Amino acid sequence: MVTFHDEKPGLGSLDAAVTVADIGIPDAAETFVGPGDLRALRRASDSHKGDNGEVLVVGGGPYTGAPALAARAALRAGADLVRVACPDHVAREIQGYGPDLIVRPFAGEHLAPPHVERILDLAAGHDTVVFGPGLGNDESTLDAVGEFLAGYDGRAVVDADALQVVPEVDTDAELICTPHQGELRKMGGTTADDWRDRADRVREFAAEVGHTLLVKGAYDVVSDGEETRVGRTGNPGMTVGGTGDVLAGVAGALAAQIESPLQAASLAAYANGLAGDDAAESYGDGLAASDLPDRIPQALRDGGE
Repeated sequence: MVTFHDEKPGLGSLDAAVTVADIGIPDAAETFVGPGDLRALRRASDSHKGDNGEVLVVGGGPYTGAPALAARAALRAGADLVRVACPDHVAREIQGYGPDLIVRPFAGEHLAPPHVERILDLAAGHDTVVFGPGLGNDESTLDAVGEFLAGYDGRAVVDADALQVVPEVDTDAELICTPHQGELRKMGGTTADDWRDRADRVREFAAEVGHTLLVKGAYDVVSDGEETRVGRTGNPGMTVGGTGDVLAGVAGALAAQIESPLQAASLAAYANGLAGDDAAESYGDGLAASDLPDRIPQALRDGGE
């Protein structure tokens, strides 16, 4: 039996010799995320509100812009409903970022263990949770992150200060972690200057922690410990604060629509970078994170072309 390019699912179970024939597809076609990955996005013509994803953003306290950016990006990436769980003292500010945001406040100035039961109840009604934008690193907040992850068995995107808790927690949740390289080191991973070496290290660390990693950089590296993809969209202007919050929101929305966490994370990195490239056409290195969300639909529609 002959199959082309790579072994296909199920062939290994057949009682037959399988020969993989090389038909000239380069390794780069599988490694780098590109327009072909957009085929993973499908929306039924008869779908109803909620069918295309409900996302809960848990964030805010020390910061208000981060959870708002993540929530706006999730909406622009196609989620039907996005809610923000945040401390009540910043709820009005976050709501003020847009009429499309639904805010679910909890008492206090920052997330703490007494809030975990309510957050778990909220999370149960959503397809994905984006956990971390603007939460800060108060010790009680990090304790609450650990308690939430230990009690949660759904799908979540973990970002910002919440990332450092992930390696310490035994969780049944399916996580997409979105660190930059400094946050990756804080999690216990290692980095390298060459993207190929970095890809190997990210793959090894993803296998160790048991979750999908999306490590941000000039080349974004995405791995679940088995398969690794690389994104090469984006530009140096995206070092500005807040672009990672946008990425987390896009990843949350796509993870609610796409079965594979690796595919959702890879496409999120690709689209976020394209949005940044489009913003750079107008603003150069003076682009702001708030320039990105409204550019996400074009990036996801046709690769930004």
